Amino acid sequence: MRWISRLKKDLGEEKVRDDYEHRSLYSRDSSDAPAVVPEVVIHPEGPEDVVKALRILNESGIPTTPRGSGTSLSGGAVPREGGVVIVFDRMNRIKEIDADNLLAVVEPGVITSRLHEAVEGENLFYPPDPASLDTCTLGGNVAENAGGPRALKYGTTKHYVLELEVVTAGGERMRVGKRTKKWVVGYDLPSLFTGSEGTLGVITEISLRLLPKPPKRITLLASFPDEVSASRTVSEMVRRGLLPSALELVDHKCLQAVGDRIAPFLPKGTGSFLLVEYDGFGPEFEEQVSLTYDISQKNGVIDLLGAEDESTRRRLWEARRRVLPSLESLGYKIRHEDVVVPRSRIPELLSYTEEVERKTGLKIASFGHAGDGNIHVNVLYEEGREGDVERAVNLVVEKVWELGGTCAGEHGIGTLKKELMRRELPPFVYGILKGLKRYFDPKGILNPHVMFV
Repeated sequence: MRWISRLKKDLGEEKVRDDYEHRSLYSRDSSDAPAVVPEVVIHPEGPEDVVKALRILNESGIPTTPRGSGTSLSGGAVPREGGVVIVFDRMNRIKEIDADNLLAVVEPGVITSRLHEAVEGENLFYPPDPASLDTCTLGGNVAENAGGPRALKYGTTKHYVLELEVVTAGGERMRVGKRTKKWVVGYDLPSLFTGSEGTLGVITEISLRLLPKPPKRITLLASFPDEVSASRTVSEMVRRGLLPSALELVDHKCLQAVGDRIAPFLPKGTGSFLLVEYDGFGPEFEEQVSLTYDISQKNGVIDLLGAEDESTRRRLWEARRRVLPSLESLGYKIRHEDVVVPRSRIPELLSYTEEVERKTGLKIASFGHAGDGNIHVNVLYEEGREGDVERAVNLVVEKVWELGGTCAGEHGIGTLKKELMRRELPPFVYGILKGLKRYFDPKGILNPHVMFV
């Protein structure tokens, strides 16, 4: 095809791959969305390559999917038939860490944990910590507005994006935002691009806000007989003004899946657990830890383990981060939903998932960021039961809406939740979003199958 020849000529054949074996590596992401093999895979080495590629692709009307590490759980990194994937594995430099101005400048292919390690070496702190931080990229984090356990206290990715370099669908390179603490000149375009899932432009550079590294940190593992007592503890902690950096809940099905990784830390009779982390300064830090003990005991805690040494803390967090891989190792396909409800309604949601199990005959395992009401409801199923999966998802999401929540908290919309997004948003608001998409991408080449029906 002529457009492929032009790509190879303008970018170099080593950056443009069209052999089937290579293309098939980028046919799916970490969701259960059906695989689609792209026509071409592009590996840019700088923003100039992205500019050249998009000018050719836009002129030819070729569907284009930007991709980091493919850790999306909503189908957002799966290409469209006949389309192209732009992979940022070669644009992976940390360009600057500015300790004086508390910021970092990175390329989109930087692995999130690499930035964590680099800034902590300078006694600085980048809070967003998605569960896949050892594999996901910062470009993907921005595209999805990724969160993670620390979102309760520190917020999500959008709270740390200062400035973006973006290439439009037509190949125009522009900067939006400013590398300053304050900035109100015009609309907040960095926030518009953050969470846009590659539908408005392709990000080629990110300037991120940093914080001073907290001097003290403790992780608490609270074991409860069931999810209800654990959820009540969460509600009371927040009501009493506690603000942990992380407040995670794991239900009994996930507890069974994670097995030996967490068993040494849990007493007999544990049906659910909370992982609570505090960081901070001085006496306020100590007071919050003490009050957490009191509230947990009031709500029937079986045992509460406090870990301040780094080795034990890492083992506890590794067990929590292994919950999803452990579920996947059971041999089921999994639909990952990341709904959000008011914290006080978490017990109702978890109770309702058991009713959905009875109605559909499917297994449902839940865990997540209880501190901000973001619960990952995972539907486990065998091949051929996709119809039951859709029914289960719709039942769960309708209950979430009834409880005053939303269908997506941090995994994005992708291809799997676009019908739910259409149903959740008022038609006028949905129309505004589609209008923005048309403005930034008139020919509709940037992830045209993502977000919108």
